[in-house]
Amino acid sequence: MDNSNKISLSKIATVLNKNKIIRTDSNSKWERILSNAGQSELYHNFSDALNPYWYNGTFKNENLGFQEFYSAIKNILQTVYNDGENFEEFIILMSEIVKEIKLLNLFNDKMDSLSNSRYMRYYDEVEEFFEQNSDNDCMMYILENADDDFLELRNNLNVLNLDITYSKGKLILMPFTEQSLLTSRNPSSLMDWLSREYPSIGELYEEAIDNYMDGEAVSCISNCRNIITGIFSHFKNDGNRSWIKGLQNLSTDTNIENVITPNNIAQGSANKGIAFETDNVFKYPRFNLINKLYSLSSDLGAHSTEAPKIDGILHPEETTLNDALLCLRMTEDVLIWIKERLRSYTANSVSN
Repeated sequence: MDNSNKISLSKIATVLNKNKIIRTDSNSKWERILSNAGQSELYHNFSDALNPYWYNGTFKNENLGFQEFYSAIKNILQTVYNDGENFEEFIILMSEIVKEIKLLNLFNDKMDSLSNSRYMRYYDEVEEFFEQNSDNDCMMYILENADDDFLELRNNLNVLNLDITYSKGKLILMPFTEQSLLTSRNPSSLMDWLSREYPSIGELYEEAIDNYMDGEAVSCISNCRNIITGIFSHFKNDGNRSWIKGLQNLSTDTNIENVITPNNIAQGSANKGIAFETDNVFKYPRFNLINKLYSLSSDLGAHSTEAPKIDGILHPEETTLNDALLCLRMTEDVLIWIKERLRSYTANSVSN
């Protein structure tokens, strides 16, 4: 039996084959999608099945080969995915496909039932909702009202570790983080919080996602590093230059409020002078975890070319999009941790 990834690719092709979410209304549609994704060769290999028309001078007729559209799309998806070996290329391709989805095409089957007015056209009413509500509310509306085809597409992308969300009037592809609309892991909710409370950090987060979707791994990771230093800088004391003091202030590690110099924690000397009566000492696990994430995002991001030299040859780290996904997810988790931490945090709750 085929594995779950192959089945999901087939189901995605099945949804696209229905020609509803993305309508193949011209011969240029899939040429544009595949060319923008760097897969123009695959377009030429399967063009007979991707083009709905053939032309005889100025006349156009239905292309009977277009009936093989499902097989062509499935083969293209499987070729690019290559059992996960070409996941970075697959992300770029799916990103271009999602960009082609028109919002109103998500509600074709349910449009009549969505109208609350006898005097406004259904499409106008839906457009008005998206113009007047937040990204988070719009995404909830989509999940509650979209046709089954869209939900099928999204669920099968989740199997492949990808997701679809709504931002600034359009659908975008993003890493799947198993978020729930009932929790703060919803990216739209996280973005709304950042944009409201820490707008500069929100811009960095959005840029990190865009860089990931564009296949720019180093840039994505560099953004994650800047998010970490930027968000914790909001909680450092007056006169402190380093973001790491803000991390100390927010951390709930035992005894961390008594550490005079937070850099001593990373250096392993924060417990110096304490007369422990057992072999156990203060480990400051939360502080160290986030500080190590900062180091990871520095080494694979902005400083990835600062490599050791052996026999005249540099040995830099090779930063991949999978590394970017790791850093992006961990940075999201830190942001969520901060958001929850602030429910009980006050500036006077820790020692200055």
